[in-house]
Amino acid sequence: MTVQSPSAAPRRKRRRGVVSEYDFTRPTALAREHSRALEVAFEAFARQFSTTLLTRLRQTCTVVCTGVGARSFEDHLAGQPGQGIFLSFRTEAGGASGLVVLEASTVMTALDFLLGGHGVVEPTVLNPERELTDIDNRLIESLAGRLLSDLGTAFAGTVPMAPVLSEVDQTSQFLTMAAPADVVLVAGFTVALGEDAEPADFSVMLPLNPVLARLSESRGANDGSEEERRTAAQAADVLSRTVPELPVDVSVRMTPMALSVQAVTALAVGDVLHLPHPTARPLDVVTNDVALARAVPGTSGTRLACLVVNPDEETR
Repeated sequence: MTVQSPSAAPRRKRRRGVVSEYDFTRPTALAREHSRALEVAFEAFARQFSTTLLTRLRQTCTVVCTGVGARSFEDHLAGQPGQGIFLSFRTEAGGASGLVVLEASTVMTALDFLLGGHGVVEPTVLNPERELTDIDNRLIESLAGRLLSDLGTAFAGTVPMAPVLSEVDQTSQFLTMAAPADVVLVAGFTVALGEDAEPADFSVMLPLNPVLARLSESRGANDGSEEERRTAAQAADVLSRTVPELPVDVSVRMTPMALSVQAVTALAVGDVLHLPHPTARPLDVVTNDVALARAVPGTSGTRLACLVVNPDEETR
């Protein structure tokens, strides 16, 4: 009989944890109950807007909600056409901003129906360089008002809001209702104007945090056990106390300039770079590529410093 000593027993290998990176700027998935409530509201909006288009255009119109999700504002704009009809609005007077993006061909087809046409749009009308006429703007604002009214009605039982149109744009270049990294709520739709028309895409964007906060107020008060509500309250308290103390990188910069690769590699001591920053313009105070304030340079003892000023204030 062979006796095996304890030292000869096979050792268990210690498991080593696998560390994976987590990007806090990436949107997380919506909670199931929130996602379902929002889907119901957006589907109700699609049905109501279909009826509105039917009565206004006197044509068979179909609007279908294709999905609801959360993504960064930068990613949302990157997925939209550079040219189109961009309807900026506020969820209520003085409230957060939202955005409706429609293809130019869809809007111009609707305008042709409104004016008694057959929904045929000339190529010159869809020229990206063509500006909207006064008549175009009036008709678009009227149609946008009905769209936003239907949106408010659809959300009345979920997230009460009274959307108000702010501006009509033809390009996404100057849209600044949110920072690039801000997470927004996006609902995708298809719309077909006419019986045999091909469906076209459009989207509705809402500010995520205000919508979820209102949704939680209306639904979350009676959801979960006492222990779950206590845990959630404690987590919210920890976040409210610790997040404001987190360090962030802040820099002060001038207006950047563009140089060719050849010019950059040829830089030598003594070269002068002529920056496009005017001498009378304050510097930008920047964090995460977002300009937070303007400042004028100076000194504090032996250190460089800057004084935050009004954005419209010139250096003295």
